[in-house]
Amino acid sequence: MSWKNFRIRLLGWLLHFDFSDDGIFYFTTIIVGALAGFVAVCFHVALGWAHYLFFGSHDLSEIHRAWYWVALIPAGGAFLSALFLQYFAPEARGSGIPQTKIAYVAHNGHIDKRVWISKFLIGVLNIGSGSSLGREGPTVQICSGAASWIGETFSLKRRRVQALVPVGCAAALAAAFNTPIAAVTFTLEELVGDLNARVLGSIVFAAVSASVVSRAMLGNEPVFSVPAYALDSSLELFLYAFVGVVCALVGVAFIKGLIYLRARWKRLRGFRGVIATGLGGLFVGVVGIWFPEVFAVGYPAVSKALTHSYTLPFLLCLLVLKLIATAVSYGTGSLGGIFAPTLFMGAMAGGAVASLAELAFPGFVAHPGGYALVGMGAAFAAVIRAPLTSVLIIFELTQDYHIILALMVANAISLALARYWHPEPIYNALSSQDGVALPDYETEHLLHEIHVSDAMIGNVVTLPEDITILDAIERTRGSAITGYPVLDPSGKLSGMASNYDFSQAQAAGILQKPLSEIAKKKYIMHAHPDQSLDSVMAKLGDRRISRLPVVSREDPTELLGIITAEDVIYAFGKVWREQEHHRHDSA
Repeated sequence: MSWKNFRIRLLGWLLHFDFSDDGIFYFTTIIVGALAGFVAVCFHVALGWAHYLFFGSHDLSEIHRAWYWVALIPAGGAFLSALFLQYFAPEARGSGIPQTKIAYVAHNGHIDKRVWISKFLIGVLNIGSGSSLGREGPTVQICSGAASWIGETFSLKRRRVQALVPVGCAAALAAAFNTPIAAVTFTLEELVGDLNARVLGSIVFAAVSASVVSRAMLGNEPVFSVPAYALDSSLELFLYAFVGVVCALVGVAFIKGLIYLRARWKRLRGFRGVIATGLGGLFVGVVGIWFPEVFAVGYPAVSKALTHSYTLPFLLCLLVLKLIATAVSYGTGSLGGIFAPTLFMGAMAGGAVASLAELAFPGFVAHPGGYALVGMGAAFAAVIRAPLTSVLIIFELTQDYHIILALMVANAISLALARYWHPEPIYNALSSQDGVALPDYETEHLLHEIHVSDAMIGNVVTLPEDITILDAIERTRGSAITGYPVLDPSGKLSGMASNYDFSQAQAAGILQKPLSEIAKKKYIMHAHPDQSLDSVMAKLGDRRISRLPVVSREDPTELLGIITAEDVIYAFGKVWREQEHHRHDSA
């Protein structure tokens, strides 16, 4: 039985038992939550096995290999990973969060299974061999991709598949950090961009179920060994405010360095880029000979910083070297995330401030580890720009209300300064480098200035309404398009048909009926050439659909073209880049 026939059989079975569209969606949500938790745990465990295989230890601060192997292993891992990425799965490159956001906004939630499976395998090789990157970003893309695949397996509508992507994202972060509340807020802040999203209930449920699966498989131990904390004097808030300033400086330096190196690397083509990635791995390996703490995720070193186990010079060395190593790893095209390195740098920065204060004012700092903990949240706010998540993730790790006041002070200062010094969020900057610009509150006005005629596709694949459903399926077989305008015998628009409609018809066994039987003939949501793109995005979002037919104002049945969310994003990015180039040229 082919995979497509299996999907039809599955849909037919669900329809036989009178599962509604909503019922199938919530059933898949349950599956996504549990599966994402399981996949996230598998990725975590596989990385541990890779660390042990390559370095002889799960804790990379205690490596049991000769010094020359310590340098060569990250180089070899980065080189092999770059080969796979260059010639097999280039879409799997990067952290995974910008790519997931692009898939959610522009591709209606579709993430090819080749991409997320490759992300898992190459991520284990690249991060497992020591590249100075984290596992959380890749986990998000892997689990969101699995969620997209499940939705398509159950033949859900495009809007339903799209809704499963943030469900997979929340489940991934909940399982990776064991912090379900922060996972929900990050998904809403960064991916969805709406704290009142319609899928909030599904996101919460998936985060909880993924956490349950993660705790059942890995235990209920926290990710970090968190020290006891108390704010003994309100004067310490001034020192915590200084932690926010330092973390803003660190965060902006990290963003600028990473973006600069990545821009230089992206100019390379073909095998030259692969060589550069391998050299980036070699650089990290050489640093790791003396400071193996910079390898990979680095959470054991973070735990030691939280317990005040490092001296001031060592904290400063780890801070600077981790910043450079991560910028080099990511900037030269390696696969991995920036969550873990950001938390690492924040812990070292906060710990360094506490150690410095102890030297200057003996006895003033009551709990040095608390500064490292607050530094983690402040650095997260400066780099990731998710203010609610940056507070909640630390609160969930500590489960201690006493730290909230100091954490909020440091995070607010760090976020404000980082935005002032570098206004563009890092994920937006990374997406822009890849040629995709997503609207935000500062640039969404451009959508109002671009017309549908500038973005629509004029060469439209259409279907006549008098052919059979089977003929329509045969005509569209192998097409990447998911929705088709249906025309009457006079060539006028009479309805819309989608792959979802075809799957429903196959499951119901009505393939010999005319296409007009399933084509949506009631009021067809449409666009006009002179309308602005913000109105198109509003219609797409309101109806949760993937495309709009573009029709004449004089005759709504005269088809002129079609426009999708992907077309809108492409046109927006083109205008945005033109304005950016013009602004730089003027400066």
